[in-house]
Amino acid sequence: MAQRESSLAISALVKQLIEEIQQGNIADEHHQLPTEPALMTRYNVTRYTLRQALGQLGKMGYIYQAHGIGTFVRPRVEQGAVSIQNVAGLTAELERQGKKVTTQKATITPVIADQAAFQPSGSTLAPDTPMWEIKRQRCLDGVPYQFEHSYYLRDIVGDIPDSVLYGSLFEFIANNESLKLGFQDKVMDARAVTPEIGAFFKLPVGAPMLTMRDDSYLSSGQLFAFSQLNYEYHQGKFFMFTKL
Repeated sequence: MAQRESSLAISALVKQLIEEIQQGNIADEHHQLPTEPALMTRYNVTRYTLRQALGQLGKMGYIYQAHGIGTFVRPRVEQGAVSIQNVAGLTAELERQGKKVTTQKATITPVIADQAAFQPSGSTLAPDTPMWEIKRQRCLDGVPYQFEHSYYLRDIVGDIPDSVLYGSLFEFIANNESLKLGFQDKVMDARAVTPEIGAFFKLPVGAPMLTMRDDSYLSSGQLFAFSQLNYEYHQGKFFMFTKL
């Protein structure tokens, strides 16, 4: 239980630090963060929690460490770009930039793996594995942005209320105390718009779209969800941080 509480504390601290970085409330005029002791006192957290949170921010490209000098906020990329290494969820990532993500339409249907439109990239499921099939049409500042098609393993995540589909599904899963989230494998490619997705994007069938395929795992290595996140190609912008 202590380990799970620590994970939640780290997640909360990551969110708070990102908000303060984006608001310009934490770094000095040279973009340098306060010292570790000062940050520990400011947020009332342990050194372990702080270092884990700073490590996540580094992987997401928000900060970098200059050896022997300190930790600095990185210059940000253009507005509307989403980090491929994002660990906070799409809604939180964009809303911190002043953008508004809304779900226009959502459905959730009980299915088995054999009925799925696609399978996870790195795992094999028994044909009768019970799952939730979720489809969400999502807008960014009122403009069609993402068509999500996901599958969640019912025996692992349990029930998903309809109301959650119109908020942050990631936050709902992350706050489930019975789950300890581990890692996610992502692959991005270009695909042709289908009739169902084209009707939402207002694009002709066969037009290009960006598709992020991801498989989500618990810390035990157990798959609990897999998705295809399809982005309207005029709106989808992504970046990733690479340390040289």
